[in-house]
Amino acid sequence: MPMPRQRHTLRRLLLAGAAVLLLTQPAAAQNWIADRTDNAIINVDRIATRYHDQVKLEIERIGRRPAPLPQLNAEERRAAATADRWWRPMLDRTASEGGRPLRVSLAFLYDSAMINSAQLRVFGDVPAIRDTLEIEVAGRYVPRVYGEGRINNGNDPTPNLATTSGAQRLINRERGVEVGVRQRLNTGAEITAGQRFLNFSTNSTNFAPGAQSISRTFVTIVQPLLRDSGTAYTRSLHEVARLDSRIGQAEFRRQAEAHLLEVARAYWTLYLARAIVLQKERSVVAVRNLAGQVAGRTELDADLLLASRAQSALALREADLLRARASVRNAEARVRGLVNDPRFEASGAGDLLPTDAPLVQHEPISLQTTLERAVALRPEVQALFLQHRAAVLREGQAQIEALPRLDVIVEGNLGGRGLNTGLWGDAFSDAFRYSNNPGALFGMRLEVPIGTDELMARLQRRRLETRQVESQGRATVATIIAEAEITLNEYNVAWREVGARALTMRLASRDLGIETERWNQGVAGRQGELAANALDRLLNAQERLVDAEERLAMAEVAFTLSFLALQRVQGTFTSVQRLEIQRIDEAARGPVYVMRRQPNSETTAAPEATPVSDRPAPRRRATTASQPAERQPTAAGPAQ
Repeated sequence: MPMPRQRHTLRRLLLAGAAVLLLTQPAAAQNWIADRTDNAIINVDRIATRYHDQVKLEIERIGRRPAPLPQLNAEERRAAATADRWWRPMLDRTASEGGRPLRVSLAFLYDSAMINSAQLRVFGDVPAIRDTLEIEVAGRYVPRVYGEGRINNGNDPTPNLATTSGAQRLINRERGVEVGVRQRLNTGAEITAGQRFLNFSTNSTNFAPGAQSISRTFVTIVQPLLRDSGTAYTRSLHEVARLDSRIGQAEFRRQAEAHLLEVARAYWTLYLARAIVLQKERSVVAVRNLAGQVAGRTELDADLLLASRAQSALALREADLLRARASVRNAEARVRGLVNDPRFEASGAGDLLPTDAPLVQHEPISLQTTLERAVALRPEVQALFLQHRAAVLREGQAQIEALPRLDVIVEGNLGGRGLNTGLWGDAFSDAFRYSNNPGALFGMRLEVPIGTDELMARLQRRRLETRQVESQGRATVATIIAEAEITLNEYNVAWREVGARALTMRLASRDLGIETERWNQGVAGRQGELAANALDRLLNAQERLVDAEERLAMAEVAFTLSFLALQRVQGTFTSVQRLEIQRIDEAARGPVYVMRRQPNSETTAAPEATPVSDRPAPRRRATTASQPAERQPTAAGPAQ
């Protein structure tokens, strides 16, 4: 315990420090106290809740709705339900002879990409890097062992010959060692427990004896009162690190969803390319038969003009078929590039044959429902609120860090010495013989910048960053609202287009049937302008049917992709696909975040190149969010 005189001295020091603050800068001192006791860290919950309510209020005030679209009429519904999609069961056929065909589903490509995609591995490193921030903050508060040593050899002219017993030089020899432990506390204080030893020898008569060993055992506490002080400040450092980690996970989820959506686009592009190849092959066969029929009758009654036009149409459609087959190769290359699955090459896989069928069911969804789901589930919105809270906490940290330095220093110590010896053990034992009356040190340290220093400039920057995050959040919400409305419109329009395209294909098929029947019956004859016109009408009817079939396939693919995009806009993409984020600690690479299918989902088989049989593999249809979860697309290996 401090002696009465020491306590009186401590009170004087505290009063003097307070007087310096109040007399030199009274207004600033009041601001310092306010920033220390009422800052953004203490009010972070209230500020974050207010901002969250403002964002929700902006969404609730939205009065916009998708433009009303007419529903499918009865004829369009029948056409969509009964359209002759003859190319679907034929998609399992291979278009080339290179390699062995491999049937793949979209769920299989999802799983393959999540395991092998190099781009997803890049995205997974972002939250793993952010996780190190909390370890870094916690590392500031671990104990640290330190050691110091010094050697001082003094050889100076003596100021007084009597001091050195007539010697011309004053000789001092010091050998010192200090060891101890330092640790930062949650209050911002730094505590040091150490042991100091010193060997001292001199020829000065002021020291008797001239050779001594000195020991001091001490515990020193430096507690800041303004800058870097308080448990709330320390907890905010940990919370900001945790928030940054969660922001990294949200960013990983957003990027992973975007990549998987690209995989889906590549998959359905491949589906569409293969469907178009089949349609154009059928068209080529039809015009080749027609050209052969005309050529066979050239020597009888057919006009040479008819044969020329038929051959010209055949050459044109064969050129279109060549371009369509090249599109298949490009689509396969796109799929392989996004998935990066080395097993494709290892198994000698050639053509990739899609096994899933496009979506054929429509679920009415309101814009308000889409926005409510987006606010609750989208990773961008979650990251928005996390970033705002982190910005508020950083602003509060800057408030405390910009305060003047006002520290209280308290030390307790035990001192001892050993006479006529250089042994530290004698000095250490001597110190504890008088342990009932230890020494003490009390002090204060004040540091006030004159003008705006870098810490005050940082505070101003943090306040601007908080304002920027708030504005950025409102911009993000506006973007999400527009994206939701556009995506929902596209979803509804795509479904409306499917019905219209199906009806168009039915009518085109009927027209082709009529023109074919008229041609086979020879209504226009085999020569002359009437025959040429009949041939042109027949070729045009074939082209219209091929175009209608292609546009129906495109509309179905667009509708399926619009539904997947709507899932992502609503933030339900990962839940519908039964995906979750996992943290994996790899021995060689360290921690990494990955996207994996939930444990209760189906497992994915390794890809295996299988021969294509005449019997088509069973096909699965994409499902909507209104269906039970167990009926959603799950991981599946290549169809056997």
